[in-house]
Amino acid sequence: MKTAMRVLIVEDDPMVMRLNVDYLARLDGVELVGQCESVPASLELLEREAVDLLLLDVYLRNRSGLEVLRHVRAQDRNTDVVLITAASEIATVRAAQRLGARDYLVKPFSFERFRDAVESCRRAREALSRLPEQLGQGDIDRLFSQPAPEEVRRPGDLPKGLTPASLAQVAQAILALDDGSFTSETLMPTTGMSRVSVRKYLKHLSDAQLLEESFHYGQIGRPSFRYRCLDRPALERLAKAGH
Repeated sequence: MKTAMRVLIVEDDPMVMRLNVDYLARLDGVELVGQCESVPASLELLEREAVDLLLLDVYLRNRSGLEVLRHVRAQDRNTDVVLITAASEIATVRAAQRLGARDYLVKPFSFERFRDAVESCRRAREALSRLPEQLGQGDIDRLFSQPAPEEVRRPGDLPKGLTPASLAQVAQAILALDDGSFTSETLMPTTGMSRVSVRKYLKHLSDAQLLEESFHYGQIGRPSFRYRCLDRPALERLAKAGH
């Protein structure tokens, strides 16, 4: 059985923290081991916990998240770091690159971009764990090359746990709505599915580029995910396929 990749999130904005936690919960093979809002708290947790991946903001109150990245590198920890920040100035990007950050996401970012960053780290770590002590040139070349992004699934290629009949039911429910955006909760009464189940199908349709996924911060609770139809004819074909 594969060991889940242990992830620490360092972010001082509560709404962005909730978004990161929600995005991470949608991925397989990862485990959230901590949430920190400051540089001192993150350094303390890193001393106590083994962390495989650090999702790190740069602007952390009156200090910089780059301090945490420098600490990780100085300690020679086997921890990958992905920066998730509003900092887009060239000096910060160059500093992150010099310090060995594996990826750099500028806020606001999409779920797909977040997923690709985390999945790239997970695949690289899994590949490294399977290698022998002595490597051939081909092994080394693969380690130092940028992993190719996974192919986007076609609408009919369903992930494990999803069925064509239920996908058709979700497609029919979307087509029955008036034009505009909607949430997973909107489809629950007409599909008879739970919010979690509906979200799985909406994620699949979003990954297949039939829907556009966006989010907005609510006053309380988790961020609200909204969807908008991008390809009505494709949804109509999926709806008919379920009959």
